[in-house]
Amino acid sequence: MRPTNMRKLSFSLALGALLPLAAMAQNDIDQGARDSAAGAAAARHTSDSLDGIWRRSGVVTLNMTQVSLTNWAAGGFSSISGIGMFNGAANWKKGRRAWDNSLVLAFGGQQIEDADPVKTDDRIELNSKYGYELNKAWYLAGVFQFRTQFTEGFDAEGNRISNFLAPGYTLLGLGFDYKPNDKFTAFISPATARLVIVNDKKLFGGSEDPDLRVYGVKNGNTTELELGGYIRAMYKTDLAKNISFMTRGDLFSNYLRNPQNMDVTWETLWTFKVNDWFAATFNTLLIYDHDTNLPKTDADGNAYTGPATQFKQTLGIGLTWKL
Repeated sequence: MRPTNMRKLSFSLALGALLPLAAMAQNDIDQGARDSAAGAAAARHTSDSLDGIWRRSGVVTLNMTQVSLTNWAAGGFSSISGIGMFNGAANWKKGRRAWDNSLVLAFGGQQIEDADPVKTDDRIELNSKYGYELNKAWYLAGVFQFRTQFTEGFDAEGNRISNFLAPGYTLLGLGFDYKPNDKFTAFISPATARLVIVNDKKLFGGSEDPDLRVYGVKNGNTTELELGGYIRAMYKTDLAKNISFMTRGDLFSNYLRNPQNMDVTWETLWTFKVNDWFAATFNTLLIYDHDTNLPKTDADGNAYTGPATQFKQTLGIGLTWKL
């Protein structure tokens, strides 16, 4: 056979071998394109099906502790205590509109022997934010907040120092919300109105001083209007299958009086789930409000009242429902 014919035969054989491979490769490419298109269509369908649907989440915790002592040589006191807490959220999104809501309810108490029961926790906080998407991750939004407590509170001497709506806080602001994903959000408002309520005259102790303020409200009034800047940020995530973490913080500066004294609220919540019913929770709450006067002692041991950083931590193990 001539070399030329040999080359033609070799080329024909190689071409015959490559054509099926090329066809298979083309089939793989076509199948990949079809799979990609199907995946994109499924994602759009899922997104469309969830559009306008409420997404709810929350944690309900009930922790109880009981100690009973009879002729106990080591000493101590019988006691019973408990704390109940609800920390939930309900979020809605449709098209370019989004509405996020959260509610925190907590109440706890303790009784030692025959003494009067005392509170260990008392909190009501509602937050609502409605926004319209301007572009990716940025929303024009309005925010509403309400904070108070369930019942009256007393100091170590038995004097009433707080009550329902004493204080109470309502906040309304307009600004921009940065929300790059479902885990993080930050709201910034340069123009926010906050109304402080003290609806209990006994907290003024019968004083006739018109300049006396309790929680920022002047003696003789029940409300104080504040105008200022407000920032609120929140981050939540699942660190592991049975561990979730949430943190949120608020900053408020009153332009009308002492704007340098910023009010700070910072909270964290850890949930360590054991099973469907039992879990451990660790909650911290830090508050600084320059208008809240607390008992203090100077270097010479003299007692006085003034602003101070408040901090509370709660560790509980008990019944937990994760909604």
